[in-house]
Amino acid sequence: MNCINTENETVKQIGFGKNRIESLSDCIFAFAMTLLVVGIDLPTDVRDFSPLLVMSTLQRLIPDFIHYIIAFLLIAALWVMHHMQFHKIRYADHNLLWITIGSLLFVALIPFTTNLVGDFPTIPFCALLFELNLLITGSLFYLQWSYATARRHLIDPSISDRMIVATKHRAAVIPALSAAGIILAIAGIQWSSLVYVLAPLVFLLLHLYGHKLHGGSWGI
Repeated sequence: MNCINTENETVKQIGFGKNRIESLSDCIFAFAMTLLVVGIDLPTDVRDFSPLLVMSTLQRLIPDFIHYIIAFLLIAALWVMHHMQFHKIRYADHNLLWITIGSLLFVALIPFTTNLVGDFPTIPFCALLFELNLLITGSLFYLQWSYATARRHLIDPSISDRMIVATKHRAAVIPALSAAGIILAIAGIQWSSLVYVLAPLVFLLLHLYGHKLHGGSWGI
């Protein structure tokens, strides 16, 4: 009973529980991932489909499918990042709450920008909006972790400095790739959004670097 009272007093002093934030985040992530497929539109003005017409229609939808896969995996990576961060965060305060809500605002926008770049894959401006969306989203996740760990007032005290830095490095991957994509889009490069296919490789290199440097995983 004393432990429960102590825990409740700590929450009152620091902030409030994180369960409601996690539940809201999970719902928005799930909705955004599901909504992505709605952006893949089949033509409705064709009455008689022949096998040849079906094949040509599917070929025209290839850019939509490519960007659907990219966006789905990026949202999944952001969800994993969010889950890992909040697993180490014990409490939330109002600042962390609004940072998280801000990040969810842009997570919910990803299906729209994905649909836009999928429909117009060769127009750099559309890719620019998609990459800017992900840059802001990823940066807010980075800010979320930086704020929670700045004074160590919201995280588990057992979290090491090495783990804090490693999580920051991981959170910086999507913003860094987005910045590179934006530069390519501004330069007029078509399909600049394909820069995100490098994400798994970058995550792997970070993991291997941490393993080599510290003789084990970075806790990520």
